[in-house]
Amino acid sequence: MASQPTENKKINHELEKALESFIESSGKISANMLGMVNRVGGQIYALLFMMRQPISLDEICELLNTSKGNVSVNIRLLEEQGLVKKVWVKGTRRDYYEAVRDYPRKLIKGFFDRVRDGIEHSLRIIEQCRSDLEIKPVNFSYEDTEDANFMKEQLDLLLAFYSLASAMFDDFYQGKPVDIEVLRHATLD
Repeated sequence: MASQPTENKKINHELEKALESFIESSGKISANMLGMVNRVGGQIYALLFMMRQPISLDEICELLNTSKGNVSVNIRLLEEQGLVKKVWVKGTRRDYYEAVRDYPRKLIKGFFDRVRDGIEHSLRIIEQCRSDLEIKPVNFSYEDTEDANFMKEQLDLLLAFYSLASAMFDDFYQGKPVDIEVLRHATLD
């Protein structure tokens, strides 16, 4: 059983201001970088994450100044992803929600999985482009041949970088030590 809801409780103005800033920023992060949830979903999760007690759907709508339909849809998506859960609150029939607290672990794993997938996709594209350049039409001029060779060299550089990144992720997922100095050298020097 969850603790009593926060309904009708007033939050200190400074805390409210900090909470609003965090919620707004979390929505932007979710929408722009993480890809796990949209802006409103990120805001809902941030709100629930920062609350000590569960809050109702109506409170979420009021605090985020968002429609009940929008909140309901996003709550369902967050539940499906295991980021929030519905809880029972004694003495009320309303649905109350709270954040699942292991989100940072899910966030990091999801982030790494998306980066790894992006690396593997990039490798496939680069290899296909490299393969496309291997075909040398008869009507290539000297200049065309030089352009094609330059393009192959550039693709080889990209291939080397993405192959290195892929190998690092393979090591990471297999629990092997990862030498980040190699990546740092490839990206910062």
